Amino acid sequence: MSFLNSFLYYTIFSSVVLIYGIGLNRIAEFGISKTNGLIVFLKEIIGILLTSILSWLIISEILIPLKILEVFPVISFLIFISVNSLLETLVRLTSKHVKSEFIVSFLIVLLSLSESTSLLNTILICASCFVSIALIVPFCITFKNNILSNGFSINEKYYSLFFVFLGILILMMSVWDIIWLNPGVIK
Repeated sequence: MSFLNSFLYYTIFSSVVLIYGIGLNRIAEFGISKTNGLIVFLKEIIGILLTSILSWLIISEILIPLKILEVFPVISFLIFISVNSLLETLVRLTSKHVKSEFIVSFLIVLLSLSESTSLLNTILICASCFVSIALIVPFCITFKNNILSNGFSINEKYYSLFFVFLGILILMMSVWDIIWLNPGVIK
């Protein structure tokens, strides 16, 4: 049950996009710029998971016994660069797609490592981050299509409305968390 609670927490109530802000700029532009396909998306998922697993193993087996846990972001960065360089090379050789994502992927790795207590929890937080991003994308596409069908163009006014829309989503999730999942608050 603890894993289900963690999954729901990082997926909905502490949404990686809405609460942490990871990938907010990418979500705002989703559908505007062309994506390079499923292969690039799978490369990012595999890169994040491999980096998180390898980093967790190094943290738990080397950094914690040596009591130098403060350097885990540097170690994670080096592992992330190595894993993603290898995966990017494989993707470029096999599919000729050229696209890499750094900031969203690395922030998900740091979040999953800093918030987890075990290797399984690290993987669960990574998966929750992916699901959180996947859940917000349909809302963003629907919002973009509705705004563009009303004659707006992609400019500052669109982004202003988009961030108001995201603020409303955050408020709705917060109210739902307090009212429906904590019935003792209402009494």
